[in-house]
Amino acid sequence: RLIIFFCLFLVSSQAFSALSGSALFKGQVTRVVSLVVTAEPTAASLDLTASKSNLLVATLNEKSNSKTGYKMTISSANRGKLKRVDGPELFTYTMKLNGSNVNLSQVAGTTFTRSTSRPVNINRNLKMSYVGKLPELMVQGTYADTITITIAAR
Repeated sequence: RLIIFFCLFLVSSQAFSALSGSALFKGQVTRVVSLVVTAEPTAASLDLTASKSNLLVATLNEKSNSKTGYKMTISSANRGKLKRVDGPELFTYTMKLNGSNVNLSQVAGTTFTRSTSRPVNINRNLKMSYVGKLPELMVQGTYADTITITIAAR
């Protein structure tokens, strides 16, 4: 009897040995941080004889899914001045990004930081203001400046 009981116990314990199991499922989401700058047509043909206030010169599309947020820096080659291409004359202007002042007088420019860990896909407006001058008070020529905008994960 003892042998029969032991055999039955052994058979029944093997039949019920795996009552649960598990499987691991994983996926990876790569970091995306990008910027598209779309200049307005007026940005390449500014009327420097007429004052402008908050003139839309570009739209910035920012995308990020970085879990640490991102930073965007705006700087000016001529530190916030249009320079006559073939001479030393300067024409001062100011900029705003969605209403926030952009300090272009520093070589490093202005850095805007977004600390959110949620995905971002937003458009922001870059606007320019300046005081126009009569043509007879300026040297004839083309006045220009290059704005550099960079974006990076924090």
